[in-house]
Order: sequence, then C-alpha cells, then structure tokens
Amino acid sequence: MITKDTTIPHVYVPEDVPYDAARSISVIIIGAGIGGIATSVLLQNKVPNLNYTVVEKNAGVGGTWWENRYPGVRCDVASHSYQLSFEPNPSWSEFYARGDEIRQYYEDVARKHRVYEHIKFRHEVTQAMWSAEDSQWHVQVRDLESGTVELAKANFLVSAAGRLNSAQLPAIEDLDQFAGSVVHTAAWDASLDYKGKRVAVIGNGASGMQVIPNILADVEHLGHFARSRTWVSAYFRSNLLSAPADNPGGHQYTQEEVDRFTSDTKAHLAYRKALDATFHAGFQAYKAGSVENAAVRTELTALMSERIQHDPVLLEKLMPEYAPGCKRLTPAPGYLESLRNPKVNYVTDKIVRATPSGLVTADGKEHAVDVIIAATGFPDSFVPRFPVVGRSGVRLQDLWSPASKTGPGYPETYFGIMVPRFPNLFFVLQAQGTALGGTVPVHCEQTATYIARCIRKIQSQSYSALEPSQDATDDFNAVVDGFFADKVSSTDSCTSWWKTSRPCGRPPRMVISWPGSGHHKWDISRDPRWEDFVFHRRTGTLRNRFHYFGNGMTRKELSGDLDSLTSYLNEAGHIDLRTIHESWTDQV
Repeated sequence: MITKDTTIPHVYVPEDVPYDAARSISVIIIGAGIGGIATSVLLQNKVPNLNYTVVEKNAGVGGTWWENRYPGVRCDVASHSYQLSFEPNPSWSEFYARGDEIRQYYEDVARKHRVYEHIKFRHEVTQAMWSAEDSQWHVQVRDLESGTVELAKANFLVSAAGRLNSAQLPAIEDLDQFAGSVVHTAAWDASLDYKGKRVAVIGNGASGMQVIPNILADVEHLGHFARSRTWVSAYFRSNLLSAPADNPGGHQYTQEEVDRFTSDTKAHLAYRKALDATFHAGFQAYKAGSVENAAVRTELTALMSERIQHDPVLLEKLMPEYAPGCKRLTPAPGYLESLRNPKVNYVTDKIVRATPSGLVTADGKEHAVDVIIAATGFPDSFVPRFPVVGRSGVRLQDLWSPASKTGPGYPETYFGIMVPRFPNLFFVLQAQGTALGGTVPVHCEQTATYIARCIRKIQSQSYSALEPSQDATDDFNAVVDGFFADKVSSTDSCTSWWKTSRPCGRPPRMVISWPGSGHHKWDISRDPRWEDFVFHRRTGTLRNRFHYFGNGMTRKELSGDLDSLTSYLNEAGHIDLRTIHESWTDQV
C-alpha cells in the first residue's frame, strides 16, 4: 500500500533525467519450455533495458517435449497450430508432429532469438522470497551438477515451470517387489527392451493412448489397465486434410505442400487460420444439458463405435457416463483400433498390488507381465514444488495446499497470472491461465504480453512493485465458480487434471481454464485493470507521485533522430484510426 509523505512541499523538482530513461529491469524466468521461451522472446522485445535469466532444470529447452521421449510421443494438436504465432513453421512433417520435431522447433526459436545466452541449464530454483527492503525477489538456485546453491536477485519473477513435467509412478502396493522393468512414459528409458515381452500399460490418458499403438507390433502381449473411461475425439479435420487410420501422425505433408507453404506465405497463413478457427468453435458444448453437448455425445459415440468396428462389448467398456467436455478430449489416432487386436487385454478392474511376476487386480486375478509402463500422468497440483514466500512471510504453499488453514486450499489467482501478497510475481499457464478455446502457445504469448505491460508500468513510473488486490482476486474467483457451475466439468463426475479437489466437502474446482472463451480472455486481459492493483513506491519517490516526470524531456528530443521525433506521421492510406497513437512503441 502506498504511504504518502505528508511533508510534501509546494515545489518539487524531479531528478534530471529524461522521462523515458528506462531504468534497468531484471527478471528471473523459471522454465525453458514453451511458456518460458515465449516469455523470454517477447519480454526482451517488449521491455527496454531488460536483463533476464532463465533457470532450467533440464539439459535443453522444450520442457515436456524435452522430457517425454516414449515411443510414439507426439502432440495431439495440429502442428501448424501448436506453434508460436510469430514463428510459423512451414516445414512440419505430419499433421500431429512428433515430440522430437516439436523439441527441435523450440530449440530453433530459442536459438534464433538468442534465448540460449540467458539460460542456466541443469539448475533449479529451491526457494523464492520477496524482500521488501530492496523490492526484489531473492531466489536460491541450485546447480544440479555440482550441488552448489547461489542467491540470485531480480525485480520480477516469472514462473513458467508448467505442470506436465514431474513424473510420478502410481501408488501400487509392493510395486518395488516387481522383478521386471518399470518405467514412466515421462521418464522413458531408451534402453528398455519390450520386444517379445508381456507388457502392461497403466493409464488411458494421452501418453497411454499414444504408446500402445506404437509398441503393439513388437510385444508378445499387452495388458491395458484403464480404470476410467474417456471420450476419444476425431483425429483429423476432414475439410482440411485426410488422415490414414494406420498413421498416428495423421496426414504426412508432401514436399510439394511444404514448398508451397514456404514460398506462398499467404497460402500458409490461410491454412493456419483454417486450423486455428477450429479451436474457437463448439464453446456452447461445454454447457451441461445443452443441445450442443448432446450432439457431441452422439457424434463421438458413433465415431468410437466405428473405430472399433462396432464391437458392442468393447464399446460398453469404453463409453463414459459423464458428458463430453468434463475432461480433455483426446484424438488418439490408432488407439481404439489397437484395442481390437488379439494381443490386447483391456482391463478395467483396479490394480490392488504388484507381485514379482505381475499385477493383481481387484477381482483377484494376477496378470503376468515382464514390463510395466506407467502412463499415469502427473500430480494434479498447481502448487510450486519449492517454497515461494511473499510479503510478511506468507507462503504460497500454505495458501494453496489442500490442508491449508489460512488460504482456500487450492490455487486462486488473479486472471491466472498473479496472486495477492506476492508482488512482481507472475505465472504462465497457472490456474485459470488458459481458456476453453485457442492453443497453448498463443495463450503463453498473450500472458507474456500482459506481463510486459505490467513491467513497463513499474519501470516507467515511480513504482517498485505491483500486486493484485485481494478484493479484485476474490471477485474474479467468484466469477470463475459462477461460470463453471453449469458446465459439464462441474456438473458431471470425472477424474481430470483439469480439476482440483477442495476442502470442506466442496465440489472439485475447474483450475485449467479462464471463465470464458479464448477470445474472451484475450480481449479482457489485453489492457491491465490498474484499478485492481496495489502499487508500491520506489525509495525516494514518496514525496511526489510524479517523480518519474524527470526533466521534462524524452530521449527523442535528446537524440534528434528524425524518425523518432516524427513517428506519429505515417504514409497516406496506411493510417488506421482505430489504433492511431495507441502503440506503446510510439513512446520509444
């Protein structure tokens, strides 16, 4: 809270510097996945006089695409949409890109924009603490090779650590007694030998659905353990491209198509727009009991039945009772078709324990296996894995952990980006950080742009920090709860990483999404609502809020550069009255 010095004189002379001198700003970004790379590239272009460091625990960039290397790993979002809008790649090889190709794409982006120069690989943050004395984040960073810990300081801290990067084996009794190999898809052992073996695949999320059709030809027998049922969606856009059922990557782009996208950027843009438009459709289908949701159920039921050759027994095992949209839909090319293979045993009974030679299910049956592949995802938590300490010693873990006695017991954010009492702390892809529409890379871009606006506000005026008010945060979260009250994610019962449990018997809460569509989120958060924030003044500026006026000049006058001095003038016919004089770069 700003405390004003009541001894303000009638005359005040600010320091003798240009208004837009752009004082040096330091930022620590945690994570070099998609969110970290997008944030790095955009901040270094949107924030003048920026010094930033990226702390990455892995040996390379890509985040989940660096870590996940299991057979068949690929994104189930179209490759020409699963990319940064400012770095379109015309050379994707398949409709659904392989993991190594996605990893290469983000390596290329990071290299092109010189992000590598700012990354500390094989380092991890062990603690972050806000210091009111110097208005900086004090961050402990451990070198994972040497074990040494150093203290880094920065004006701003951005967590782009993501949540799909902490592999956890299922809690199966006596799993350590199993004599064969056990591996998690997110921690794949490249030396794993499953050829000619009896293999158990636990889980039917995205990774389980991908690994099965990609190892099936090489195994002797495959036991697929799937307790929950899930809707499987269409895996290609028939009006854009065809996709053979026997190719998990969908359509393979021909050299002619790649050449056309490369040489004809307008054609590539039109194709990208057609693909991206599909991610902004069907919003009404998320409403419980809606005609649109019923239509999706009918469509997916027919689709799933067709892909298993209308096997009524298998369809009965697969069909969920909950409505489509309660959890994430997965296209899973080749997965349903694999379940009809005689090698596959589809098991829905709960695994109760392991033995040296296999797995025992609740019906008492022991399933003999040589290899166990856990495709069981990640812990359902948005809580940072290291202590984050804000103003007055408040700990984020104490507020958000399910056992909390001082907070909500689940993640509550302001706009999916900030948290009260944690000044200058930003999140990328945190709770409410994406939306029911749009793609993850573009959501990361939009969030990074919002962060840049906040940093420029602090940099250019008499402030050292900002944080959202508790009132504004409470109002936002009330809208979140109200919006999702009649959505299938709340009305229907399903286990999903989209949701988190809440204390005191309250129903699970949707945490993955903003309360609205992608465009709804982007439009509303385009310009920060400064009235929702608490600002902290810089030392030496308490006497006058307009200390940042400086000497009454800007760098333009001092430079004398003709283009800078007359940047408000444009060529006739190229003036858009909707945006004239609104760009922040007009001030640079």
